Amino acid sequence: MVFVLLFDQKIKIVHIHGASRGSFYRKYIVFYISKYIFGKRVVYHLHSGEFHIFYESSGNFIKRRIQHLTQSVDLMICLSTHWYDYLGKNFKAKRLVILNNPVELPVVLNHHLDRNPVVRFLYLGLIVDKKGVFDLLAVIDKRKKDWNETFKLVIGGDGENDRLKTIIKENRLSKIVEFVGWVSGKEKATLLAQCDVLILPSYNEGLPISILEAMSYEKAILSTNVGGIPAVVADGHNGYLFEPGNLSALENKINMLLEHPDKVVDMGVKSLAKVKPYLVDNVLEQMNKEYQSLLN
Repeated sequence: MVFVLLFDQKIKIVHIHGASRGSFYRKYIVFYISKYIFGKRVVYHLHSGEFHIFYESSGNFIKRRIQHLTQSVDLMICLSTHWYDYLGKNFKAKRLVILNNPVELPVVLNHHLDRNPVVRFLYLGLIVDKKGVFDLLAVIDKRKKDWNETFKLVIGGDGENDRLKTIIKENRLSKIVEFVGWVSGKEKATLLAQCDVLILPSYNEGLPISILEAMSYEKAILSTNVGGIPAVVADGHNGYLFEPGNLSALENKINMLLEHPDKVVDMGVKSLAKVKPYLVDNVLEQMNKEYQSLLN
C-alpha cells in the first residue's frame, strides 16, 4: 500500500506519525523509502513520551538511525516546548515546530458538581506501573476512611487488569474505586462529561490527548509535571501538578480538591479557556501553513 501511494506523483509530502522502539523502526523504513527512493518531502510527527529514554538506552547503530532521521526529514513536529527544547538541544533538525494535539469541543458541557458532595475523579490510560495508576491506588487505600464520603475514582483502561482488580478487592476499595475496562467513543465521552477531575499520575508523557479532551469538557486536571503537560496545566490555575512517584504530594493535591469543590469548578472553566488553541480548526490551519511552506 505504501508503494502504491508513493508512486502517485500527486503525493508530494509524506506525513509520518511515530513514537519509540518498534514504532520508530517501522517508520524509519517508511521515511527512508519515501525520501531517498521516491524523493518525497517527509514530515515526522513525534508522539512518544519516552523518546529520550529510547534514544539514551539504544546502541550506537540505533542512535545513528535516530540522528539520521531527525536531521534529514524536511519537517520535525513535536507536541510541546518540552520536546522542542529536547530535540533542539540533542538533534540538528532541519526544521522543528510545535504542533498542538487537536481536540474537538463536546456538544454539551457540564462542569457543575450538581450539589453532589462527592468529587468524581477519572483515570484514562494503560493499567501499568509507569502510568502511576498503582501509586494512585496506594494513596487511596491509605486515605479510604477519610475520603469514603467525598471521593470517587473511575478507571478506564487496559493492561494489568487482574492485578488492578485484586488490589481493589483485597483492599476493599470497591465503594470508591470503579474499574470499567477500556473505553472509547460515546462511553468515554460520557465518563468525561460525568467526572469533575481528570487524574494522570504518569511517569513519562508527551502531551496526553486525554488531558486535552478533559480540558475541552471543562474539567480540572491533576497530573504529574512530565513532558508537555505543564504547557497546558498551570499548577493552581486549571489544576494541580506534582512530581511523578511523589505519593505524599499526590495525596495532598487530592485532599485539596476534596476540601474545595468550588475550586474544582473554577479550574474547569479555566481549562476550557486554556485549551482553545488546541481546537481542531486552529491546529489544521497551522498544519496547512506548514505543508504550504514545504511545497513553496
